[in-house]
Amino acid sequence: MGFLDNVTSAVNRGTAAAGRGADKIKLNARIGELNRQRQNLAAQLGASLYEATRGDAALTAGREALYDGIARIDAEREECQRQIAAIDEQAAAAATAATGFACAVCGAHMTGADLFCAGCGTPAEKARAQAPAAPTPAHAAGPACASCGAPLGEGDMFCMSCGAKVAAPAVSDGAGVGESDLAENAGIGESELVEAGGDGGATVTPGGAGAPKGGE
Repeated sequence: MGFLDNVTSAVNRGTAAAGRGADKIKLNARIGELNRQRQNLAAQLGASLYEATRGDAALTAGREALYDGIARIDAEREECQRQIAAIDEQAAAAATAATGFACAVCGAHMTGADLFCAGCGTPAEKARAQAPAAPTPAHAAGPACASCGAPLGEGDMFCMSCGAKVAAPAVSDGAGVGESDLAENAGIGESELVEAGGDGGATVTPGGAGAPKGGE
């Protein structure tokens, strides 16, 4: 029984020592947490006292180095914050330029660095936000720009007002009948019907029963 008693006593002593060690670790951790809380509160108190006393010469006397050091740190911190804001603005501008936009005149893709549209030559400020087309006056004659409504001159390939490309004129019903075709049909009577075909040729259809026949 003596041997078993010794073993039991040793186990108990080991358990007690382990418990004391665990308690000590917990207490040291708590002390560290309390120190951090105290430092935080002291920093807040110091900041509030600094703001309240930095203009009082009687209170700052003998502590000029501390007050000057805090002021210098605050100034440098504000400068760093200003530079960060400038970097953020540059990043936003670069992202906008990379995304680009569609030209309001012709729809071509443009980037923020483009000065003119590569598709129609419109300046970037007009291509980015094209002004609404002005109504064409009732008395105006001749073709008008489909983009801005400005009058177009004969033979214009681009609008002189907004730079938009002028659409090709519509093909008339008589298109495809050349001068040689007209010369060949010069002797056709009034009662004969001339129809222009899609291939550029012309078809002559005789008139009614009362129409004069060839040679009469």
